[in-house]
Amino acid sequence: MSFQPAFCPCERPACTGTQGFQYQRRGTYRRTCDGRVVQRYQCKRCKRTFSTQTFRVDRGLRRPSIDFLIFLGLVSKESQRQMTRKFHCGRGAIARRMKRYGEHCRAFHERALRERASSLHWEGQFQLDELETYETDRRLKPVTVPLLVQLPSRCILHAAVGTLPARKPLPPRKLAQLERIESEEGKKRRSESHEKVSECFAVLKEITKSERIVRVGTDEKSTYRSILKKTFGDRLDHQRTHSKQPRTIRNPLFLVNHTFAMLRDGLGRLVRRNWGATKEREKLEWHLWLYIGWRNYVRPITNKRPHESAGMVAGLLPRMLEPCELLQWRIFQSPHAQGVGPESAPGE
Repeated sequence: MSFQPAFCPCERPACTGTQGFQYQRRGTYRRTCDGRVVQRYQCKRCKRTFSTQTFRVDRGLRRPSIDFLIFLGLVSKESQRQMTRKFHCGRGAIARRMKRYGEHCRAFHERALRERASSLHWEGQFQLDELETYETDRRLKPVTVPLLVQLPSRCILHAAVGTLPARKPLPPRKLAQLERIESEEGKKRRSESHEKVSECFAVLKEITKSERIVRVGTDEKSTYRSILKKTFGDRLDHQRTHSKQPRTIRNPLFLVNHTFAMLRDGLGRLVRRNWGATKEREKLEWHLWLYIGWRNYVRPITNKRPHESAGMVAGLLPRMLEPCELLQWRIFQSPHAQGVGPESAPGE
């Protein structure tokens, strides 16, 4: 079936707040990069012109033949420089796609969580822990990455990236570097661990409104207990595990520890003391959400369950997606743009 726009992509109140979207066709154009013929349209209300390409994630990107390859490279521990040599492109091409795909995968996942059927019960336990990495310098700019996962689906429900203060004591040379960094940034580096962990538990509270009991597993860090009590009150069933307990399959936090191991295996910038470590934490967040989209909706949940994804088991989508399906249609905030996945594509 040919594409039929269901709403105006401008997302202005004048267009999104009224029913009955009307448009007219305004000719076509042929894309130079792949030869595809694209239909143009004009909204009769705001007079804005747009095309089929406006609704696609790859809008404005040249060389669509490398999009899929770059996506797979970013979740397979390939460095950006290696991909530029491999695909004969510039680093900007890799960076643009990582930002575009990361923001898209986050919007895709958040909409899937919002639209999960309220009648579905969340089974099992939720687990949270923090992975520690760094940006630029391991001792001067450490970074925390709290991660919320669900057992038994292994679905990553939320992740965040926050700063940590410099690891002291520091030698004189490092202290001088720290003072220079703080003077350039205009503030001292502080811990955002409490703020980012609270963000994860706020997401958990939102998706478990109808649950009588919320079962959460963490280590024995004191701030987790206080945040959970404040967030869930009497609904909380909190299991605490000592962080020194061996990280084997018998460890109650094996799922979140295993997820961290998979992250370090899939994201090159998370490999310990690696020259390819992230230089800016914002880009780490894009890369992290790109991986979450892959892990939840494309990759099989385990090698022994090749026809199920984590998102399927968690009730977020009815089936597994191909990478091209995950990265095909943009996520809009318009009330007329409902649903996620290929079944909800505009006009298809």
